[in-house]
Amino acid sequence: MESNDQDHIESMNSPLELIWNWAYEIEHSRLEDLYRKAKRDQWDADVQLDWSAPVDPAGKILDRERTGIMRMKFFERLSKSQLETFNAKNSAWTLSQLLHGEQGALMVAGTLIAAVPDFEAKLYVASQAMDEARHVEVFRRYIRKLDKIYPIQPVLKALLKDIMETPYWQAKTVGMQVILEGLALGTFINVGAETGCKLLRELLSYVTKDEARHVAFGSIYLGTAIAEMEEDPRRAVEDFALEATRKIVAMRRSMQGFEGFDVVLIDSNIDPDDFLAAMRQKVADGLKLQSAPGSVHTFRGLIMPGIVRAGLVSDRVRPGYEEANIRVFSDTAVLERLEDLGESAFAG
Repeated sequence: MESNDQDHIESMNSPLELIWNWAYEIEHSRLEDLYRKAKRDQWDADVQLDWSAPVDPAGKILDRERTGIMRMKFFERLSKSQLETFNAKNSAWTLSQLLHGEQGALMVAGTLIAAVPDFEAKLYVASQAMDEARHVEVFRRYIRKLDKIYPIQPVLKALLKDIMETPYWQAKTVGMQVILEGLALGTFINVGAETGCKLLRELLSYVTKDEARHVAFGSIYLGTAIAEMEEDPRRAVEDFALEATRKIVAMRRSMQGFEGFDVVLIDSNIDPDDFLAAMRQKVADGLKLQSAPGSVHTFRGLIMPGIVRAGLVSDRVRPGYEEANIRVFSDTAVLERLEDLGESAFAG
């Protein structure tokens, strides 16, 4: 291996017990149904997507009106060419974080195959591993047509590290299937509805169908799995879910979400100090992201209800959510729609 390749290789510990199931019995019919859908809807990016389609870096990749930072007065000072450059670089950076999350999902799916005890769950997460491999492939290819792949955002990396290094497969499932996959699903649905890029819109339509199944898996499987845990391990998973949620909220609400963003600013010929000063003021005033009509409210509709439904917001940890100013949404209507309709819940 070339020395420069070593800069992109990193190891993390993943201490999990490997569990065999010699009975091969199906006990969760809804998981078996998800596995059937996953088999039926495997797709090939070389066939389904037209990679010869142009990608205009100056075009509407992400919707500026739904990107909170783009409504800052700071951007009114930039020239048209600077705005176009920033649009491309910011889009590549945002999509790069999704790519890194998809690699994390691929890694977790691989470990869950060995760790989950139920036969049909092993079959399902094996199908998810194939899904995630496709997702990594298509985001990598698209981003390189648009611009370049940016490094992983530090808070996201810390969360992936927590997910990989927890000794509990239930915590890995919460971190990936409920929190990160929920965040990704909502993002894919909303970006796909607003983007002006035909290739990205078509790519996301396929990815979204897969992600809907992944979130449904966590919603269906986790409640029983958590309920069957001994008290001390269950408390550890409760604490894991709280800390992971804190990280996601910090990444979306505070300056922590802009750690590592200076490389985008430099590439766009924007002074990082000027931008970060304006951004700090924006955060102090209350950073709010607009939701277009019909958008999925990711945190309220997917992530927090999934954590509550899994039985992970006990009286013991509820004060931790309150102290972090995290509202505990419990309406499971969106999750139930996913379970009932699977990948077709948001298709179209």
